[in-house]
Amino acid sequence: MAVSEGKLKLLVADDDPFVRDMLAVILEASGYSVAVAEDGKEAFDKFSADPGTDLIISDMNMPGMDGLELLKKVRESGFDVPVIILTGNNEISVAIDSLKSGVSDYLLKDENIQEVIAISVEKVMEKYNLKKQNIQLMNDLAQNNKRLEKEKALAQNVQNNILPRHLKFDGFEIGTFYRPSDMIGGDFFDAWQTQNGLHFLIGDVSGHSTSSALIMAVSKGIMQSLGHTMGSPSEVVEKANRMLCDIVTDSGMFLSVVYGIFSRESGSLSIVSAGHNPVFLIEGGTVRTIESTGPVIGWDPGDCWQTHSLGFDKGTGLFLYTDGLTEAKNGFGEDFGEERLKGLLSGGTPPEVIDRVFRAVADYCAGEFPDDLTMFLIKRNGNGG
Repeated sequence: MAVSEGKLKLLVADDDPFVRDMLAVILEASGYSVAVAEDGKEAFDKFSADPGTDLIISDMNMPGMDGLELLKKVRESGFDVPVIILTGNNEISVAIDSLKSGVSDYLLKDENIQEVIAISVEKVMEKYNLKKQNIQLMNDLAQNNKRLEKEKALAQNVQNNILPRHLKFDGFEIGTFYRPSDMIGGDFFDAWQTQNGLHFLIGDVSGHSTSSALIMAVSKGIMQSLGHTMGSPSEVVEKANRMLCDIVTDSGMFLSVVYGIFSRESGSLSIVSAGHNPVFLIEGGTVRTIESTGPVIGWDPGDCWQTHSLGFDKGTGLFLYTDGLTEAKNGFGEDFGEERLKGLLSGGTPPEVIDRVFRAVADYCAGEFPDDLTMFLIKRNGNGG
């Protein structure tokens, strides 16, 4: 907003010197800095010479260039300065046409003009300043959104590099699927091999924010690091819980995890499920449910978990997933559910099973996934296992 000695700058254009001078006196007494012009052309010349004018008050009918022509010239010059039109014509159609042309206010030159002109200027400037503030807020919001999208894209790239792309281990077939509900997500999975066996995990951090993605990366890193030095899933999960409780304290965030180790020496599988949805052991045409063995991670550093010990013979598979799969809803708000999922797991290679499941759930929910969706199927085959 232009300011001259702290005053708003007004330009009054009227071919009637009495009206012009009267308005100038009234507005100057109200604290405004006022310049005057006898017609539209002089007004436009003065405005062009000083485009810092805050508001124009113009008579509708003037020789050479009338008020609406003045408004048009100002707009064509790229300025949105507010304009008040004065007229002796009290026809409503004239007022409507003026307002449609972009006039900020429309006043009759009658006996009340002395009382209403300063009020009109004040109201028009309040509205104009509010409009400018809203435009600035929208611009700031657009810039912030652009920055956030850029940060999300960067986080997505980092996350894609954190999650494994290809998992291959002698004696196993593996299929994976990962789809965040937004550009980034809180789901994670991984598998790696140590001297005591094949480790694998899947996890789901609460929420769908950048914070969830950050906790996801930290959690995966902690568990992978612990998994290289500790021999049992319960040790890994309990130590990870103590470390993560310090990180997520007072945030209200938590995570569910399934952590397993397959021992090549014994051919058995040890699993801990920390508050995670049921996972499924697939043995031929039989699908066995494995429930959670303790609470989620991040609530209490003193929590403990039991370990499931299972046989994992050749041909057996383990299907792990996050709840974005079973909680996908159809048009009636009904969950896809565990029973419907279990009926899709027998037969086929891990990639084939995962493809079959995804097609079924995508059809069920018409492709609407409000939550992250991750699947991990590990199957022991007869080669080197």
